[in-house]
Amino acid sequence: SGFRSSTGSPPQKPSVPPGDPPGTPPLAPVLQLLRNQLQEKDALIRHLESDWERSRAQREREERLLVTAWYNMGLALQQQEGGTVPRGLPSGAQSFLAQQRLATVARRARTPHGRVPSS
Repeated sequence: SGFRSSTGSPPQKPSVPPGDPPGTPPLAPVLQLLRNQLQEKDALIRHLESDWERSRAQREREERLLVTAWYNMGLALQQQEGGTVPRGLPSGAQSFLAQQRLATVARRARTPHGRVPSS
């Protein structure tokens, strides 16, 4: 009974300072490296998200332009069937794209730079 103290508590282990186990590199540089990698990945994610948003907006603009072009072409065909030829679309244009190019050229010729001329 000489090995135990009179309080009955187990023997104390020598205290190990908190931090790195012996034989391992200090954690501070490793943590800083990981933080830097995380910041780089966050920046990459933000960049990719903004690229995606720009691509989505561009695709929506293109879709609206296509819908408008199809609407205009259908309207022009209806007017031609009714006996009236729409102004700015000569009947000699064969393809859809040719018709759109001619319409754009005619529209630009009427209004300089897409603006209503001031009087």
